[in-house]
Amino acid sequence: MIKELIINVKKKNILIALLENKKLVELYKKEIINKNISVGDIFIGKVIYISKGMNAVFVDIGYKKYGFLHFDDLGEKILKLLLLFNKKKIIKKKYKKINDYLFLGDYIILQVIKEPIKKKGPKMTCKISLVGRYIILIPFYKKIFFSKKIKNKKKIKYIKKNIKIPKHYGCIIRTLSQYKSIKKIQKDIYILLNKWKSIFKKKRRKIKKIFNEKNFYYCLLRDNLDNNYKNIICNNYKIYNELLSYLYIIDKKKINIIKNYNNNIPIFDKFGIEKQIKILLGKYVSLKDGSYLIIENTEALHVIDINSNMKKNNNINNSALQVNLIAIKEIARQIRLRNMGGIIIIDCIDMIKKSQKKKVYDSLKKEMKNDRFKHKILPPSKFNLIQITRERIREETNINNKEPNPNNNLDNCSYVESPFYHIKKIEHFLNFYYKNNNDKIFLHVHPFIAAYLKYGFFSLRLKWFIKYKKWINIIERNSFNYLEYKFLNDKNKCLFVFNN
Repeated sequence: MIKELIINVKKKNILIALLENKKLVELYKKEIINKNISVGDIFIGKVIYISKGMNAVFVDIGYKKYGFLHFDDLGEKILKLLLLFNKKKIIKKKYKKINDYLFLGDYIILQVIKEPIKKKGPKMTCKISLVGRYIILIPFYKKIFFSKKIKNKKKIKYIKKNIKIPKHYGCIIRTLSQYKSIKKIQKDIYILLNKWKSIFKKKRRKIKKIFNEKNFYYCLLRDNLDNNYKNIICNNYKIYNELLSYLYIIDKKKINIIKNYNNNIPIFDKFGIEKQIKILLGKYVSLKDGSYLIIENTEALHVIDINSNMKKNNNINNSALQVNLIAIKEIARQIRLRNMGGIIIIDCIDMIKKSQKKKVYDSLKKEMKNDRFKHKILPPSKFNLIQITRERIREETNINNKEPNPNNNLDNCSYVESPFYHIKKIEHFLNFYYKNNNDKIFLHVHPFIAAYLKYGFFSLRLKWFIKYKKWINIIERNSFNYLEYKFLNDKNKCLFVFNN
């Protein structure tokens, strides 16, 4: 697998695209102007409201929305953290209510574990941790934990025996450590210890951010950089130099993969990302063999409906299985691409046999293996519904694909889907129709669209002819809207019509 990270720096935001074998699989949008808070940031906050019913407190951290701290996120060492700021308070018992520990006006050190999402403020924790490339340092703890993905017991024993961690500190050994020497792991520990000491010096009774997690592209490299990465390309010279410096620290052998992009063609257009965004991030996502997905979102729930235009045949059960398996691959990609979190419901095409349901379930688990976020997949129900719960620490990636409607004076609609999306929809129909019919078809479109489809020697119509071995008859219709089209067969029977 070949991975590429493309960083598109604009005036107001940064778009970060992760490609796997040239396919867009993850897309992140970070605001430059309002980048006040990120996962991993550490604050000194002040308790301003206690909710006994929720067993939680709201904390002023100097952000426009109050931080939310639940009792479960206080941590075992909450007493030590409280004594840092509230020296008069000495608690000897262990309570089960947050109001037994925290009072109005108390100062506390907290860390962001979930960024603000829509109307909700950031979710906070008192279980402070600093993430490195090979370990996660946990102040005030004395235990060493290992990633569940490390299966080599000999390596675990070897690290436990040789690693040196000062008193009052614990750590989590990350998966990457199993391939590294003790020297490199120990170096990571010293870097994080120095970082924590510099943070600890800033403690005072004042609402303030005392640690700022590095930019998101740093975190991506820190957590994911492996031998599959072949290119990291950025269109901003300042960030390019920052990436060089950072990569020199974590893995200087890979410095050559970082490249500065300086071209008149926008970086996302050059690497085909813009086109993929236009096609993949709409409500409807086309698949092979005439099938497609319908994706609907709410704040806490995402619903993905698998649909098929395949004609019924004698082996309808196998057809349903094939469509579901094709859809599952795209669904796993869409979940990562849109950064879906919370509950995800997949409505599969009906399958009767248990063996078929198991195949779809196993396929989804396999495709979701590359997902970095914690998730749980339940087997298909008797109604052919698959439920996924997925960790959500950032807001869902939301890119507006709609463009101003050129027919706004005639229509009531101000915005329409991108032309890329409509071309893909036409190809989707052709792909389905020519697999099931041998009739001639006629495509009726607006003259401007007709000119686009026929433009140049190697036109889009010629590409269709090569692909489908059929010549598409394009008919110009002056009465049509720009994005209106209609398919008719040689008997003048309407096969499909679309008017946006």
